[in-house]
Amino acid sequence: MTPRLAGFHAAHPEIELRLQSSIRPLTESGGGFDVAIQTAGRPSGTSRLAFAVDDVVFPVCSPDYLGETTPPLRLEALQEHRLLSHRVAPQDWLDWPDFFALAGLPQAVAKNVMAFDSYPLVLQAAIAGQGIALGWRRTVSGLLADGSLLRPCRESLDRPREFCVYVSPQAGNRAETGALLAWLRRELAS
Repeated sequence: MTPRLAGFHAAHPEIELRLQSSIRPLTESGGGFDVAIQTAGRPSGTSRLAFAVDDVVFPVCSPDYLGETTPPLRLEALQEHRLLSHRVAPQDWLDWPDFFALAGLPQAVAKNVMAFDSYPLVLQAAIAGQGIALGWRRTVSGLLADGSLLRPCRESLDRPREFCVYVSPQAGNRAETGALLAWLRRELAS
């Protein structure tokens, strides 16, 4: 969403946004937010679900990582490559074992995994040619369009209601919160 914020500021110059990021679920956030976005399935406590959006997850890597290998790779072949993983505790984020199982390879075993505690670092490593990462379409579409990343195989997973937008109980019915929610709904509709 960060690259799109200029559009919100242009439409609402009177609203000051303060962005915070965290790998913790909303129940551990300590409050202090009006609107929050988090992946589905994580605890949200008393926060009200405003809406949820779908996404698609698929492997991505740098064109340089594949070298002379021409995509698409077979799904089975991925387990022989270095897989870049976003590991958090608790693991409430889709990771390689989940992807393989949901894509039809429940017995797949990755032989070379590099784990990170930050998804932006996973993507940076993929762009740098260090391995294959899982990409969420909403997050990696710009990197695919500019050629920084490519899809090494055809498999993908549709993830209904993957991202949820919540409103804090303290947010009330403020016009600023309503404006942000309306903008997010429009931006995330695509």
